[in-house]
Amino acid sequence: MKLNRIRVEQLRQFRQPIELRDLAPGLNLFTGPNEAGKSTLVAAIRAAFFERHRSGSVDDLRPWGDSAAAPTVEIGFELGGQPCRLVKTFLARKRCELEIGRDRLDGEEAENRLAELLGYQHAGRGASKAEHWGIPGLLWISQGSAHELHEAVGHATDHLRNALEQSLGEVAASGGDEILDKVRTLRNAVLTESGGKPRGSYKEALDRVATLSEAIRALDERIGRYRERVDGLARLRAAHAADEAEKPWLAFRSQEREAATRLATARGLQTELDGARERRTQAEARIGLLRNQFDAFAREQALAEQRAAALAEAEQACRVAAAPVEAWRSRYEQAVHTRESARRVLKAARQRELHQGLLREAGSCREGLAACRARRERAEAAQQKVTELERRLAASEIAAADLTRLRTQDRALADLRLQQATAATRLVYRLSPGSSLAIGDATITGQGARELIDAATLHLPDLGEIDIVPGGADLPALRARCEDLADAQRALLARLGLTSLDEAEARVIVHQRLAEDLRAAEAELAALAPDGLDRLRVEEARLQARHDEVARALDSLRGDKVASAVADRDRAVVMDSGGAVRRDLAGEVDCAEDVRPGDVRAGASMPTGRAPIDSGGPDPIETGEDGAIETGALEPGVAEAEAAEQAASHSLEQARESLHAAQLAVEKANTVRLAAEREHLAARVSLEAPDRAARVAAIGQALTDTRAEQASLAARVETLTAALADARVDILEQDVVRFRDSAEQLERQHAERREQLMRLEVELQTEGAAGDEEQRAGLVRDHAQAARRADELQRRAAALDLLLRLLDERRQALTRRLQAPLQKHLNRYLQLLFPQASLEIDENLTPGPLTRPAAHGAETGRFEALSFGAREQMGVISRLAYADLLAEAGRPTLIILDDALVHSDAERLAQMKRILFDAATRHQILLFTCHPANWRDLGVAARSLEGSRPG
Repeated sequence: MKLNRIRVEQLRQFRQPIELRDLAPGLNLFTGPNEAGKSTLVAAIRAAFFERHRSGSVDDLRPWGDSAAAPTVEIGFELGGQPCRLVKTFLARKRCELEIGRDRLDGEEAENRLAELLGYQHAGRGASKAEHWGIPGLLWISQGSAHELHEAVGHATDHLRNALEQSLGEVAASGGDEILDKVRTLRNAVLTESGGKPRGSYKEALDRVATLSEAIRALDERIGRYRERVDGLARLRAAHAADEAEKPWLAFRSQEREAATRLATARGLQTELDGARERRTQAEARIGLLRNQFDAFAREQALAEQRAAALAEAEQACRVAAAPVEAWRSRYEQAVHTRESARRVLKAARQRELHQGLLREAGSCREGLAACRARRERAEAAQQKVTELERRLAASEIAAADLTRLRTQDRALADLRLQQATAATRLVYRLSPGSSLAIGDATITGQGARELIDAATLHLPDLGEIDIVPGGADLPALRARCEDLADAQRALLARLGLTSLDEAEARVIVHQRLAEDLRAAEAELAALAPDGLDRLRVEEARLQARHDEVARALDSLRGDKVASAVADRDRAVVMDSGGAVRRDLAGEVDCAEDVRPGDVRAGASMPTGRAPIDSGGPDPIETGEDGAIETGALEPGVAEAEAAEQAASHSLEQARESLHAAQLAVEKANTVRLAAEREHLAARVSLEAPDRAARVAAIGQALTDTRAEQASLAARVETLTAALADARVDILEQDVVRFRDSAEQLERQHAERREQLMRLEVELQTEGAAGDEEQRAGLVRDHAQAARRADELQRRAAALDLLLRLLDERRQALTRRLQAPLQKHLNRYLQLLFPQASLEIDENLTPGPLTRPAAHGAETGRFEALSFGAREQMGVISRLAYADLLAEAGRPTLIILDDALVHSDAERLAQMKRILFDAATRHQILLFTCHPANWRDLGVAARSLEGSRPG
């Protein structure tokens, strides 16, 4: 079996169709990253063969979120030299079609035929499972399952046996299977298959013997118990009579009462001891309270002395804190005056800088406005061109469907006319000069030819008529179809405003040229106005508005510049070497708000200040002819003025912080002094209280009396503790419980013995009338008969078991001959992977222990004990051997490896590539991998699934 084409649509991640064509008869390598769809393609192949098309258990094939999808798989393949094609659709449109050579099958018949040819079966209900997959399930390795071999072989064992028996027919034709099955049936009727344990009639006979033996044993035990109970009855009567005479429980009751009296006396001592301890604890607590009161009087005296010292210290701190306040206040006022002068200088410098900036911005606005206006005019012209081209493009457009329909109709008309010409009757005539004939309503002369599509009548002068009927039976139908198609084409041409297909083709060419011109015009418009023509107009308006705003600001600034310039005539500020401002004039000035270049708005006026003008010296501020403010040599720049203003502000902030800190220190010292005065006064009030001496004397007397009481209570507690220790309350409590339990136990035993005597007497009377001896004799007789039957069946089972074992040994010898071809193919691959190794095959044709050379001789291990990678490699070569075996028997084979051998090291992988290349000379192999670099030396070109997806 060789696949040559696979097409999948609407299946899991393949919502759009994907198709693999021209598959090679040998190795086919498919590559792709994770989630590329490799395992999905393998699942599609499995579903196409294994799942019923009407199955409702294949929802996992549906693309995510597409409940209306109809997963479809189409596979082209060759089977037995015949081309085959399988199409199967699931869920929404369920169908199955199979073509084998010229035979066409569909539905369940097609599925059953495929299962029979390939060696698998379908599930009765639900989704297909591994036990149904047979030979394909063995040879098609899904991702991560190459090492799982035994289960797959188990599901394909019957098909493998059939293949072996077909290749070795003379071995399987011994005819002993029927005898073996019959002997096994007879043997299994009396013995179990696995353990050889009795079953059926043999087991029933043994169970009967065991049941009778158990019944006899039970009777013997019951008879023995009866005799023992008779003896026990006599012993119980003697013990009961002795208790009735002695009544030993009465002595224990008397001892219990004496112990309870002693316990009550001891508990009284405990109560008295608890009360004495509580009173002693109370006396100790009172002593502690009185001592605390004495300590409180001493602490009050010490506290008064500490608060007097604290008050003196707080008054000294107030005097120290008040000293620097006046000095810092004077410095603060001087710093305020200095900063105001620096701000006036900074304001004048910023006015000059603002005027210069406005002049520069006005020039920039004029240039930008001119450029923007020119680009806007060009963009409007480009927009008009685009609009005209769009109108012409829409007028020349022909829908692609209409054009395709016209072309299809034209080709169909040509085909129909050709068919008419082929089927028509051709009439060739050669008439004598001056002669003519009438054919229907037409007259012919001279020589020529006509093609007759309809029946016509040839009029022969003086001779009669000849009816000519064309022989083609479908000519009327062809003519009708031709007329219908021509009418449809004329209607379509009329709707499109055309006269012919040639005119439509010419219009398409014009439409394409106009589309190219439109794209060029749109590109030009996009280059001129990337954000749109309206945005370009808005930008032009914005530049115009800004230009007007700057012009108004300049006009306003020219009107106010002289008043602003002479506002600070009275000051003479110079910059010292450290950058600090020095104030030289004593005159007062008006302080205006700072003016910065960004503060100018349309229609705003510049703030001004007025100050007295010194009568001596030239005016340092002059106005130029262009309206700009010219500065004298002594005027500082904005940077220098800002530095001077920042230095003055910094000095002012430092003076403010220092003055604030000094004032806070004074307030804090005054707060501490006032608190110390209040605390000192409170301490003196407590010491000078009139009843203080009387309270101290009363507390001393109470402390003496409480100490005497505490000593007396301690002596009483010691006396009671000794007396209670001698009484041993815990032992007295145990004595009461012990005597009471002993009396109750003896009374309970006496009552129970009395009830036991009555019950035993009744039971013995009942059992004596049961006839156990006679019943035992009957059971002994039945047991002997059952033992003879069991012995007979035991001899039959042993004979059948021996015969079956001999026949099985013979069958195993034949099986070993059947295993030889599979062993040959397996050894072919095994020697490439493990030189000088051997692998056993069990009776189920499953690989068994592996024996290979080691450093200390040969070693043998089970298949399951190999490493994961080694089991994966052994799983692949075993499947290749099964494929060789099936191919020899004429069975179809196809090998699929989905990301197999991913756990192989480089050396083992190289050997596996040699094995796969060799196997590909006999079988088709589809290998899917996400590691294309590992298979570059496989000898075939890799096909990427990413490249096979639709665009």
